[in-house]
Amino acid sequence: MEIIKRNGIIVSSQPIILSSGERSYYYYDLKMVLADPVGATLVGELLYDIIAREFSAKSVGGLEMGAIPISTAIIIGSIRRSSTEGIKQFIVRRNVKTHGSGKKVEGYLVDPVVVVDDVMTKGNSVILAIEAVRNEGYSTAGVVLVIDREVPQNPVKDKVKCFSIFNHSDFKEYINEKLKETQ
Repeated sequence: MEIIKRNGIIVSSQPIILSSGERSYYYYDLKMVLADPVGATLVGELLYDIIAREFSAKSVGGLEMGAIPISTAIIIGSIRRSSTEGIKQFIVRRNVKTHGSGKKVEGYLVDPVVVVDDVMTKGNSVILAIEAVRNEGYSTAGVVLVIDREVPQNPVKDKVKCFSIFNHSDFKEYINEKLKETQ
């Protein structure tokens, strides 16, 4: 939590456009948390614990950029913390390659499949990943996140089980204090 507060939350006096298209005065920039070896290790271990406990997943992944460092941390952690061969990784491309194999999904899809993401607002990235997994003939057992922004009526939560390490409410007081400082 402290690493996210220190390196992963941007508070601004000007609105920031989120990937969902919404405007916000704060932004969770977990790329900075996951680019740090301690942050990546902790995220990988905590998400691995959820995945092992709730889903016994054989493969994890999601939409490129956000899911790559997370799923990488999880698969590395899985081999260290499990007596099995570990969890496999897949990556969903936003755009299909125009060369080579032309795949939308790279890596390994092995049931049960779990989709991962850094932050979920409306779940657009997660939905794209779930659809790509389904188009490959697999179903998604669940979704694991670092932070759930706790947007009401999220369509992802109606379709699959979702778990997160943190919720926006865990950081709300901290963010509100930082917002006061920007005014």
